[in-house]
Amino acid sequence: MNSNNETTTAPPETAGFDVREFARTAHGSHRGTLDLGSLAEEPLDAESVRLVRALRDMERATLHRVRDLLVTATHKDARVTAFLTTWMFERFWIADALDAVLDVSPAARDLPSSAGPARWVLAERRERRGPICRSLIANITGTQIVAEHVTTGLVDEWITQAAYRRLVGVSSAMAAIINPVVEIKHRHIRFLAEEAERRLQRSARAQRITRRALRHAAWPLGSVDRSGHERTFFERHVFGDQSGRAERPGG
Repeated sequence: MNSNNETTTAPPETAGFDVREFARTAHGSHRGTLDLGSLAEEPLDAESVRLVRALRDMERATLHRVRDLLVTATHKDARVTAFLTTWMFERFWIADALDAVLDVSPAARDLPSSAGPARWVLAERRERRGPICRSLIANITGTQIVAEHVTTGLVDEWITQAAYRRLVGVSSAMAAIINPVVEIKHRHIRFLAEEAERRLQRSARAQRITRRALRHAAWPLGSVDRSGHERTFFERHVFGDQSGRAERPGG
């Protein structure tokens, strides 16, 4: 079947993630529950603060990611777009909580600038396409691109989860702040995992498209626009030792 004529109907649902309940129980501002006093008494080291900043920037970039999705067939999928609306809301407030952590962290004042030359990797060139080019390619791909989006989103959430778990181990004060974030992200992962499995199982073409996207993506998503030294820091800090390598998606 020609991709342009493919139906935009989502795969038949099984008993699983309840998108309406997800929206009804969305988590907003965390500031009222953050124990910033304990964090001030037990301040973070410079590398942990730098990781907090990196994660804050990733959460803040959600709007740009959704903008790119909205020029594709994904925006016609009611179930996925309903999830994305709440997902974007929750990530906004996670970024706000991380901002609060940075505000009480003395080491934040002395961090190296996050600006700098981007890393150039040939395999990531597709990530540098503008919205018009993305839209044209997405129209050719058709609705199978939804499988690509939920799968790459899933891998991205696994990567950020590994980074958050690094912060949980820094101190009891930080664990109290980050553990609720990890729980919120468990719901994001559950939805994306269910959607990815269902969509990939029903289409060999979706599998091929997604496999290609996974090979060429800059991880975490959006990293193609970040400085090379910040990407290197994130990779080494989160995945550079033995325990970190065990956390890497795909081993």
